[in-house]
Amino acid sequence: MAISCLQGGQAIARLSKGTKTNLEIQKILYFASMLYIGGNGNREPLIESKFLTWRFGPAVRKLYDHIKEYGNSSIPVEAFSEIISIMDDENNAEKGCEKEVKIIKEAYDRWGAFSAYKLVQISHWSKGAWRASLDSGQREIDDVLIWEEYRARYG
Repeated sequence: MAISCLQGGQAIARLSKGTKTNLEIQKILYFASMLYIGGNGNREPLIESKFLTWRFGPAVRKLYDHIKEYGNSSIPVEAFSEIISIMDDENNAEKGCEKEVKIIKEAYDRWGAFSAYKLVQISHWSKGAWRASLDSGQREIDDVLIWEEYRARYG
């Protein structure tokens, strides 16, 4: 089941206890999407929205717009207070969202400690979906390219 990008952003904000910036949330959500698509053989995306080829790597417009008022500052969990959560107060998955929460936690565990600069570097990988989309002039990053990135990284 695909979740909204705002639910994904909220989950990352909760896991970080409000210490991640917009850019960091975007990149971690992208990596979670890559793990999810890769693990599902490209049968379904993690989030309902498409990632775009922005200057600093993959980003989702709706998520960016929701938290852009914070600029480069950390995004407090309260920024997502009106969003229906996929996690309970102890960050356990709500019923029906177990698979999605597991992948978001895995992505956070892998990439959550990295700086924004390092996350941008990783997302700009020469064999990655962002680079392929940018080089071909595509505004949206196709899930097939994300799946191919997963296969190239983790084969």
